[in-house]
Amino acid sequence: MSNSVQLTIASVILAGGLIVSAIVLTSGGQSTKKFNVVMQNNRYNPSEIVVSVGDRVIINFENRDPVSHGIAIPQFNATVPNGHVPAGGSARMEFIADRAIDTDAAVCGGPNPTDKTDEHGEEFIVRVR
Repeated sequence: MSNSVQLTIASVILAGGLIVSAIVLTSGGQSTKKFNVVMQNNRYNPSEIVVSVGDRVIINFENRDPVSHGIAIPQFNATVPNGHVPAGGSARMEFIADRAIDTDAAVCGGPNPTDKTDEHGEEFIVRVR
């Protein structure tokens, strides 16, 4: 094999490695977790999601109730547009889970999963491990 062929092969291998490294560094090694949550009868289905630290989280809410529902995770500065999923409507929340937490994202229920003071008993638990 000639030196020019060896040099070309080495260049291709090096360029490929640089491209793969750039892709991994750009994505931060994170995975995307998507959830579809239905709000009905003042309940969330599913009522709990679990993700890993570093995950990009996308939650699509569908509200089948005649009232709006507040959703927020202040620890990640995450909420839906206008802070509520409108009655009969839908909304999307997106955030990077950059630390471990257990929280109740149902705004009416308070910002922690042990808060059962909500008059409707609403809970939407987000666990980041």
